[in-house]
Amino acid sequence: MGKKWWTEPTLNLVAAAAQLSSFTHVEVAIGSDSGANGEMSNVCRIFNDDTGCELTARTGRNPQYSYLQLGCSKKQELKMLHFARSCVGKPFSGTAMARSIIWPRKTDNSNFFCAELVAAVLKEGGLLDPISNPGAATPQSLHELYKSRATTTANPYILR
Repeated sequence: MGKKWWTEPTLNLVAAAAQLSSFTHVEVAIGSDSGANGEMSNVCRIFNDDTGCELTARTGRNPQYSYLQLGCSKKQELKMLHFARSCVGKPFSGTAMARSIIWPRKTDNSNFFCAELVAAVLKEGGLLDPISNPGAATPQSLHELYKSRATTTANPYILR
């Protein structure tokens, strides 16, 4: 959440307040392939819109964003990418997002909110405990879990 916090969607503000955090969103870039202009590719994300889950590219140019780079094997990368591709088009669930802190649902992979999607991708790749429930994930909890395990914790655009 940036300096203009009031421009955030209401659901994001409520989620950030409930988790006592300034984190309002999370995405995962799978693999180290980059686009023609150096952007991160295979970014799995979902917003509260009609697009649903998608795989896209991101520039990483926003200096407000925090990035954590996790290491994994090629096999894990391919498993996560296969799973992410199977999620493309699945809808956003505001109800699941609202419940995530107080009464998390059991993830069934039919719809997602951002942290649940990222946690499900990481779980599929073996980077999240197999008994964990992605429906209980929040942007803050994922950041806390992985910040000390990350190989790099910086904005790639600023590093360039």
